[in-house]
Amino acid sequence: MTQPFDAIEVHVGSVYRYALRLTCRRDLAEDLTQETLLRAWRNRQKLRERRAARVWLFQIATNIWTDQLRRRRLAPERLEAEPACRRPLPAIVIDEREDVRMALAAMDELPPRQRQVLYLVTCENMAYVDVATILGINESAVKANLSLARITMRLRLKDVYEAVCARQANKPS
Repeated sequence: MTQPFDAIEVHVGSVYRYALRLTCRRDLAEDLTQETLLRAWRNRQKLRERRAARVWLFQIATNIWTDQLRRRRLAPERLEAEPACRRPLPAIVIDEREDVRMALAAMDELPPRQRQVLYLVTCENMAYVDVATILGINESAVKANLSLARITMRLRLKDVYEAVCARQANKPS
């Protein structure tokens, strides 16, 4: 029989990418990922269902980061360059990498809660109920933050959106 912690290993990359979105710094994201995994290991007996591992890990990472912000009054910075990732994020399927960079830069400029919700729903494909659990808010707050984030992203990326739509319209079927 496998230990519940075995289910955690497959989510290390997702935890790191989420940590990177929270911190906007590689060094802090690495530290946050390591601390998240350490706490998960120490509390592995609390993980009852393997399917809940990713939500549980994201919740741990969110709590650690929130605690660090309270203690140090760290302000997240804008991520200068998207680090290379072995497994591409869903957003990277867009034809032009520059469009992706612009979208990620726009996401980094969102208020922290909106950025967290948008990232978890869009990039990690998480359900609203899971995002609510991770962030300690209700589903209505998730939906409201997601709506505000999407409106802001549409406004900031209007030109990019129109260019992508034009490229799609000109593609041969």
